[in-house]
Amino acid sequence: MDGSGDSLFSHIDFIHKGLPSWMMPQMRRNKLKMINLDNGSKIEGESTTDNIGRGGRRTALLVDEFAAFEGGGYDVLSATADNTNCRIFNSTPNGTANAFYAQLQKGTPRLRFHWSRHPEKAKDLYEGPDGRSRSPWYDQECERRAHPVEIATQLDIDYQGSAYPFMDPKTLEDLAKEFARVPDHQGHLMHEDVRNPEFMDSMEGRGNLKVWTPLDVYLNPSDAHDYVIGVDVSQGTGASESAASVIDRHTGEKVAELADNQMTPNKFAELCVALCHWFKGPGGRPAFLIWEATGPGRTFGKTVIEECHFGNIYYATNDQRITKRESDRPGWFSTAEGKKDLLANYRDVLFSRVFINPSKKALRQAGEFVYLPNGRVEHGGAVNTIDPTDRGDNHGDVVIADALAAKIIRERKKTGVKVEPQGAPLGSFEWRRQQREAVSDEWE
Repeated sequence: MDGSGDSLFSHIDFIHKGLPSWMMPQMRRNKLKMINLDNGSKIEGESTTDNIGRGGRRTALLVDEFAAFEGGGYDVLSATADNTNCRIFNSTPNGTANAFYAQLQKGTPRLRFHWSRHPEKAKDLYEGPDGRSRSPWYDQECERRAHPVEIATQLDIDYQGSAYPFMDPKTLEDLAKEFARVPDHQGHLMHEDVRNPEFMDSMEGRGNLKVWTPLDVYLNPSDAHDYVIGVDVSQGTGASESAASVIDRHTGEKVAELADNQMTPNKFAELCVALCHWFKGPGGRPAFLIWEATGPGRTFGKTVIEECHFGNIYYATNDQRITKRESDRPGWFSTAEGKKDLLANYRDVLFSRVFINPSKKALRQAGEFVYLPNGRVEHGGAVNTIDPTDRGDNHGDVVIADALAAKIIRERKKTGVKVEPQGAPLGSFEWRRQQREAVSDEWE
């Protein structure tokens, strides 16, 4: 016997103890092992380590409280993959920074056992003001619980709420109901010449570019609007996406979203420059581009400037200084405090509806940003990931792209300065100088 009344084996022992003798086969019971001597089948237990199941072969495997595994459980996924074709993962929620939540997002079949299905707990069931099920039992339990996170974890099966979310899950849910919708167009942007891209619309709703704005007969967006594009860059190894968000600077509406997890930073840079030229504004001025310059963003920025010769870009500023004078460093450089401020600004414009986001994916990712014990704000996938090349800031990618665009939107709202098209030849030295002067005048 294992001696623990809380273990899974103790539950099996309890069931066996209550069965009549004629239903029980001949059994051998050792520590962490139970053998049916009549047919040779057995149940074995293992300690909850990252190497659980490695090297063995089983008919089926149950991993209990999977979301609570140290390190997020990604090593357990790897260790058990060849052990069996039948893996059952059981857990209460523990935020979004774990392999259990990742499996749910992949569409793994699941059984959901909510308290409202229990006949005693659901007695006198009613609907609360937020549309959620409540009962006298539930109300009493909420009074007993120490924190809303405990309620989300133990009662509501709420994955976003079971961590310490940076953005209120209920507000994000309301925004999704109000604004999220299917794209008007979806397809690929062909860009043999980045200055003259062509959009290939997919009739099957496929492609890495989603568009939420009408296109003309030539499948081009309106050039009567002014656009800004925020970009978050990944390594392109498949673990996380490189993402670009296109925002109408006058209305605050998100009009396009580009996401790809296989493109190298330099290839994604070429695609984003083409996207800037596709979303050109009055006078043929391409969209304004801002990207996270750390990590793979260095390669991205180098390609944008040196290979694509694109100059309508953001230059780093010191947000702690009153003047916020621009530097000679292209792109936005992430720090722990800077990222927290960036996301806080995005939350403000999103919740106040200054920024209108129709992307259900982006709003879901926004709910996955959590406070860490050290006070930092991170996306759940950035804390625990199976791919070490993408560990750190390269998750919640669409949200970072949205937040960078929102940074420009808010600064433009404060200044109210309109940028006029420049007359120098596109890509020339004079053109790049004028671009930098225009950016400095507008965003300082």
